[in-house]
Amino acid sequence: MTDTAPAATDRTTRLRAYAAVRKQETVKRLQQAIAQLEADGRPVNTFTIKEVSSLDYMAYYRNREAFALFQEHSTHLRQKRAEKQMKKQAGDGQPKRKNTRDVEALQAFNVSPRDRRLDYKRPRLVELLQETEAELVAIKEHSQAEYAELEQRYSRLLQEHMHCGLRIARLEAQVAEHLAFMDRYRSALQREEHGSQS
Repeated sequence: MTDTAPAATDRTTRLRAYAAVRKQETVKRLQQAIAQLEADGRPVNTFTIKEVSSLDYMAYYRNREAFALFQEHSTHLRQKRAEKQMKKQAGDGQPKRKNTRDVEALQAFNVSPRDRRLDYKRPRLVELLQETEAELVAIKEHSQAEYAELEQRYSRLLQEHMHCGLRIARLEAQVAEHLAFMDRYRSALQREEHGSQS
């Protein structure tokens, strides 16, 4: 009983030391990834960090020091903090800025906040959507027709190829027969010549 207690304590100490080393390694890898992304002028987010360092989000989410570092350098969180600061500075009398979700949605679709299409009413948007759907259906039908035509052409070419193969096989057989006949004919001529000479 007394021997096992110190062994268990040693094992716990070793495990804690190992965990501390791993945590510091995670922090170091995260620092390097953030430094590289910022040097390249790229956004700092979970996807770019994983791309650069192969660090999964959960690896630094569970590490307090690493997660604090991520929160400090995250492009999205920095933007939110800046917008919050601007709102505080603007006060209640100033017109409010657009919702960050709206801005992000516009950026995702490469739409400028001044785009005239943002002023369209719902009926016009529905009309545009229906036109787009009709165009997509037409494109799909056209693609299917083209695919069917290509399939027919392919089957025709395949049949022609098979016919050519059969014809080549027949011609090769005829050439082989002709060569065999010529060999027999030559040997018969040679025998006749030898017979007449003797």
